[in-house]
Amino acid sequence: MKKRPVLLILFLTALSIWAQDDAFEFNPADDRSFFESDIWEPKYTEDGEYQETPAKKKFRFKNRMVELSVANVSVNASNDFIAAKDILRNPFYMLGNIKNIQQDPRLIYNDPAVINIDDFFSGFMFNSSTAIKPFSLNFNWKDNWGVGLDIGHIDILGNVTIPERVLRLKEAEETFGVGGAVFADAGIPVFFHYNDFKIKLRPAVYVPVVYAEPNISYSYKTGPDGMRLEVDYDMRFYSVVNMEGIDKGETDPALQALQNNYWNILRNNLGYDFGLGVEYPWDYWLDLGVDIVNIPVPFAAAKLNHYIQLRGSASVDTSTINLIDLMNGEGSLDDIFDYNGPTLYRRYDQEGKAIYRPFKMLFYASYRPFDTIFLSFIPSLGFSINTLYPKREVTGYAWLEGGLSARLDLANIFIPTLGINYNDRRWINSIDLILNLRAFEVNFGLSFQSPNFIKSWQGAGAGVNFGLKFGW
Repeated sequence: MKKRPVLLILFLTALSIWAQDDAFEFNPADDRSFFESDIWEPKYTEDGEYQETPAKKKFRFKNRMVELSVANVSVNASNDFIAAKDILRNPFYMLGNIKNIQQDPRLIYNDPAVINIDDFFSGFMFNSSTAIKPFSLNFNWKDNWGVGLDIGHIDILGNVTIPERVLRLKEAEETFGVGGAVFADAGIPVFFHYNDFKIKLRPAVYVPVVYAEPNISYSYKTGPDGMRLEVDYDMRFYSVVNMEGIDKGETDPALQALQNNYWNILRNNLGYDFGLGVEYPWDYWLDLGVDIVNIPVPFAAAKLNHYIQLRGSASVDTSTINLIDLMNGEGSLDDIFDYNGPTLYRRYDQEGKAIYRPFKMLFYASYRPFDTIFLSFIPSLGFSINTLYPKREVTGYAWLEGGLSARLDLANIFIPTLGINYNDRRWINSIDLILNLRAFEVNFGLSFQSPNFIKSWQGAGAGVNFGLKFGW
């Protein structure tokens, strides 16, 4: 019985300490806060004079001072050929005709799945990406400045691209193929304020584990003497270690080499780049900003020396046909074909191939139509440069990006975001949810995506992301 008053005193003491921490922030100068209470407090000018119009007390969770982020994972895959609606027609048909199908099961075949092959010959693209961020630690001092540490972040990127002119055998010169990479990095994110500007920096060190660029060339020309169609491929698959045994299906030698060459990798293969973000409060209802990702540091690119090279070619040249010789029984149609079978080599590049990570620059605005952070519209526009995709004739490796998102911020506790954006060569229609209870936070998101805008709504690709944050 004597323990109860002691426990009550301890509980009230802890409650008062928590209240003094100002978990529910009151900032009279911030008219963008919300969840207003009925409590009014007097407001004074800088000269100490009383103002008749007091400020309302606001309800809003503060940002964490110390934050640990773990188990952040994002997985995405999409294509522009087959969508979920193409292969799920039968289940939908069954649901709508279940009684008739029970009487006559043969009716299940009345509405078969239909795949339009013309969609494939209009050009094929497959994208995939995975981001794994197992550990990040951040310190935030009253939202004025902050510093963090990111360790062991991994990005896995891949794509297959075949242009329409190649699939339809049109006159053209194209480059296509398979591109992919695995990057590991560590970074130190920093933010601070300079006058009215909020500046974010993230210097990082990275190493490409594997790397491959699309390098299959297609050439089709016609002339008065006939046509010539040629396909050449010289594909190189770079690795941070010697890939001896990989071509024979062996994986243990490469893993052992990775362990044995750990210090050589740190000395010879690392690269450096940094991210930059700048945000400016144009007005109480509008913020403007720019985010730049993976800015290369001159003469500090990562390098890979080991690679496997796969070479070969095939061609058809009808200009070599001599009809008179054929009529006289001389010559052969075999002369128009030329084929050099694939050859596989393991190589070592003494100088090394310089490898940069994909670059991106996005300008954005945060527009609050109701003079509050309750609702924000976020348009964005920019471009990216990514050598993992085939080079285009006019823009090279550059590609436009942008879109529009709408965010609802409920006292920094529940934050849903809807977006329609074109990023990384695909349309992404997403919903992201943040549940923030200050001591911990859960992030979860789903998306439908595809390089084709219409198919992005039909289930031609999907993505999911999840993450946890802890702190106070």
